[in-house]
Amino acid sequence: MLFYIIWALPYILQLLLIIHIIKNGKPFLWLWLVVFLPYIGGLVYILMEIVPELLASGSVEKVGRAVANAVNPGRSLAELESLVKRQDTIANRTRLADCYVSLERYEEAISLYDSCLTGPYSDDAELLVKKINALFLWGKTDMARSLMDEFKKKHKLENASLVLLDLQISGDWEKLMDIFTNTSNFRVGYVCAEHFAKSGDSASAQKVINIMEENLRLYKYLKRTENFDWYKKTKKLLG
Repeated sequence: MLFYIIWALPYILQLLLIIHIIKNGKPFLWLWLVVFLPYIGGLVYILMEIVPELLASGSVEKVGRAVANAVNPGRSLAELESLVKRQDTIANRTRLADCYVSLERYEEAISLYDSCLTGPYSDDAELLVKKINALFLWGKTDMARSLMDEFKKKHKLENASLVLLDLQISGDWEKLMDIFTNTSNFRVGYVCAEHFAKSGDSASAQKVINIMEENLRLYKYLKRTENFDWYKKTKKLLG
């Protein structure tokens, strides 16, 4: 039995590569190479197409992190807490606070951000945004909105992430949906679908998914970008 499995492996790999080429709309030349030069063509395709896609999307790094966390999920937190005890710097406290946010321990994260927002860092834009985000994720929307209003008096919303956070806090879901439909930014779509799903509006969440799927059908290249990851995350919202 083992002999037959080993004998069939090259053919299984060839079939998987053919499916990948067709599914992702790759040039016909790749199909020709994989079919008629299976070993060399398959190896070249993997090195030229699949590996760069994995590296670009961060999939290799994500897999490595996932394995490490599965073995010892508290390792990173314990290391950061130990590091802060040994080297109590703003940078280390901020990293620890970020870790608390990822673990949904928002109160501890905000306490650490506050401890950093003193002296020359009392008006640090990056730290303020991190605190605003933690407040919003914790469900303290009014406090987050008040702090964001103060932030905008002194700082500009210089990137898309800040604009997105501001619109989320203000609850302008109509504007967010307009951005999503006009730009095909699936990250924004995910944010909208997540809000609709939590609000019990599954029909609106499904509408977001339908728009994503229509874009994926029309624009094949989107499957090779981070948008496809956001699509998969959005699908999971509705089970």
